[in-house]
Amino acid sequence: MQYQLIRSKRKTIAISFDRDGNLWVKAPLWVKDHEIEDFVASRREWIASTARRLEHAREEERSRQVRLENGDTLFYLGEKCTLTVLREERRRGKVKKVSGRLVLSVPYQADYGYKKDEMEKWYRREALRVISHKAEMFAKMLQVTFANIRIKDQKSRWGSCSSKGNLNFNWRILMAPEPVCDYVVIHELCHLIHMDHSEAFWQQVKEACPGYLQYRGWLRQNGNLLYPF
Repeated sequence: MQYQLIRSKRKTIAISFDRDGNLWVKAPLWVKDHEIEDFVASRREWIASTARRLEHAREEERSRQVRLENGDTLFYLGEKCTLTVLREERRRGKVKKVSGRLVLSVPYQADYGYKKDEMEKWYRREALRVISHKAEMFAKMLQVTFANIRIKDQKSRWGSCSSKGNLNFNWRILMAPEPVCDYVVIHELCHLIHMDHSEAFWQQVKEACPGYLQYRGWLRQNGNLLYPF
């Protein structure tokens, strides 16, 4: 059985799948290879059933993906926006948000791939702008400082924080309701105080974001909605 192995200072072995269906095994540094293989083998039935369930979920997700045509619905901080596609005599695409609409202007010959790239670039720029502002605001509240903010397309997480104080965010979080986006930013900033998921960490998150359980639950139940294309 193929899997990606990550060794760290963790205490136990854990198995998980990423959004692409790849199997990941996280293991302590001291555990021997054959012990990891035995652990994976002991979970064979769970792995198989979970892989089937995730593949079914991905098929449903693909069926829901928008084609980026006129009238499609996209989200911006939870706001439902109607997409308007304008084909014009132009060399480059352009996106702007106007009164509940996302207007995508593209060259006449633009295909789905071109439109997808233009929308993603726009969401990435907006995510950097919006999240940078939120991070500065919440950092002052928490009395912490961070180094850099990077916008990525992470497959299995909405944000991360490095030991050097760098913050990474999935650009798709900009589609989520604003309180959910705020929670993700606060979550990563709290890692500048507690670089773990200890009880002290979650208490810090709760103090800064009292509704965090609701927002974390929203992501678990609706995170697939943030992958419309």
